[in-house]
Amino acid sequence: MELSDLTIGQLIENYPATRAVFIHNGFPQLADDGVLQQLGPVLKLKTALKTKEINMEAFSKLLEEHIADAGLYRRLETGAANAGKLNMVSLLPCPLKVPLEAELSRFIEGMRQAGEIRLEYCSEAFSTNMVNYDDYIKYFEDPDEVPDILMTAGYSFFNPLFMERFVRNGVFSPIGYADIDPRLEQAGLIDKEGHFAVIAVNVLVIVVDLQRLGDLPVPNSWCDLLKPVYEKKIAIRGHNDVFCDIVQLNYYKEYGEAGLTALARSVRYGLHPAQMIKALRSNQADIPPIHVMPYFFANTIADRSHIKTVWPSDGALAFPVSVLVKADKMKLYKELAAFLTGPHIARVCGAAFFPSVHPAGMAGFPDNAGFKWLGWDFIKQHDMEMLAEEINAKFVQEQQK
Repeated sequence: MELSDLTIGQLIENYPATRAVFIHNGFPQLADDGVLQQLGPVLKLKTALKTKEINMEAFSKLLEEHIADAGLYRRLETGAANAGKLNMVSLLPCPLKVPLEAELSRFIEGMRQAGEIRLEYCSEAFSTNMVNYDDYIKYFEDPDEVPDILMTAGYSFFNPLFMERFVRNGVFSPIGYADIDPRLEQAGLIDKEGHFAVIAVNVLVIVVDLQRLGDLPVPNSWCDLLKPVYEKKIAIRGHNDVFCDIVQLNYYKEYGEAGLTALARSVRYGLHPAQMIKALRSNQADIPPIHVMPYFFANTIADRSHIKTVWPSDGALAFPVSVLVKADKMKLYKELAAFLTGPHIARVCGAAFFPSVHPAGMAGFPDNAGFKWLGWDFIKQHDMEMLAEEINAKFVQEQQK
């Protein structure tokens, strides 16, 4: 039987790990056990995806990767030493977490069977509502509290206390690169001080509904979105009064508070990217014609007859997926570090629409694709979490006028 013919209940009952795929990719209501009990037995996967207008092929791929490696996950999560300190933690966006976790699980299991290492591994998605490992990072005081390997696409490890206690003090070792794509190097995504090894970047692009845009010009750059003609014509990632920090911080750095104010006037509201796709496919008349979303989600839109994905002329907004490995454990984990920065993981990242530092994962991206990001100097000179909160408060105040 094809996956599409199974009910959601059958899938989750047989492969509990797939529940996270649903929750983080358009079906947050399935986090509620009551909803799952009601809908699960009767709602087939193909029906559910049609109602959300989600691409079947892309979603099925996420499910299949989770299902194929469910046994490996269980072995990794329930090892005899699992009650001890975690050796590795990754905090990743779900579209990358699922396929990368699968490959990492295979690699770690192979090393275990060969007797080379025993590694306790924890992987979390940013959108989880469970206890977040991120919450504890700023409270670490001793190197022994910190996992041997850290991988993240967030700001947690740029916390000033963490940077001072562990990064600048040499607790972590530089990781070399086998090869570097010149486009990412030119964008400054390689940390010249060697503190953080970047394996890929999460990128945001502009998705335009040409029908809803009408006679307005298609924006070709991030600067274009500040024009008065686009006032209340844009949706960005957001929930309640918290909007996308990557978008806000880039505008703040490039254009200052005046640019942030202009952007706030252009934004009608915030949505999860999966909600953006549903809105774009709907017949509602009041949907903004312009949506800023991750490149992964832009590529899940099935009917593209009236949709244009714009890779901005000044570069897609980028934020790195970076890795830290303790200096005193680098010899032990040298093979794993090379695997993370090598061609195989690069292709995994590229297939998930995350441009990779290694050129092997860049085949599916535009030849002239540029990248725009805050820069390591900016990141290291600011308390990123505090700055993001301050900027968001100003943004919300202006956006709600």
